Amino acid sequence: MIWLLLDADMLLYQTVAACEVEIEWCPEIITTHLPIKEAQIMFNELLDIKRRQAQSSKFTLCWTADKNFRKDVDATYKGNRAGNHRRKPVGYLAIRRWAEQQFPSECWHKLEGDDVLGILGTRHQDKCVIWSGDKDLKQIPGLHLDNSGVINHISQLEADVFFYRQVLTGDSTDGYPGCPGVGPKTAERLISSEDFEETSAWRTVVEQYAKKGLGADYALNQARLARILRDTEYTFNEIQLWTPPTIQYDPATTPVTKE
Repeated sequence: MIWLLLDADMLLYQTVAACEVEIEWCPEIITTHLPIKEAQIMFNELLDIKRRQAQSSKFTLCWTADKNFRKDVDATYKGNRAGNHRRKPVGYLAIRRWAEQQFPSECWHKLEGDDVLGILGTRHQDKCVIWSGDKDLKQIPGLHLDNSGVINHISQLEADVFFYRQVLTGDSTDGYPGCPGVGPKTAERLISSEDFEETSAWRTVVEQYAKKGLGADYALNQARLARILRDTEYTFNEIQLWTPPTIQYDPATTPVTKE
């Protein structure tokens, strides 16, 4: 049995963005609207395409909750989106409510859809295939369905290497900068998959931030924003924030968020 886990936020955005209709009534008045039935049909069609590509007998839509634990780590997380006046297409929430009622769905307290994908994908790695157009999911080991319909395997090594590189490069879309001046090519050179070892990789990350006058605490903050949660980092609604390999986890001092 193949269990397909889908980035529902992205699937929904693709649907409503494509179906949104703009009407210019006159030079002074322009409105947008969403044909609900058309959007529902398109959502079904896109979902069916992904299911056929994965040849799945089971699927789950993974949604983002209204609250986000990363805002507790850094209140500016994704603040750039509000500053740029980015909005969701008209009808987004209405189609989401319909989809959550219509299809198997998971939305967990304070988690993004990516985290739900990461947790379920690593918890059931032997039978899950993940679909998301977000490159951040490359830090989750397992089977991944790409947009062309090909299923690729990401090893534990590849996933861990991608995570440490992401801590250096940051993500402008999500509004955390990473280490100033470090782009993908530099991160690839600094964090090599050859002879990779997590303690050494974290040391390299801290050293790069130090060169920019930024401390280990700032680097840790960036890592916790970058980290897509895995199975062992979420238990009974408790989020265990990522801890560097050189630091032993201490429940008394390491922040966690609870429902």
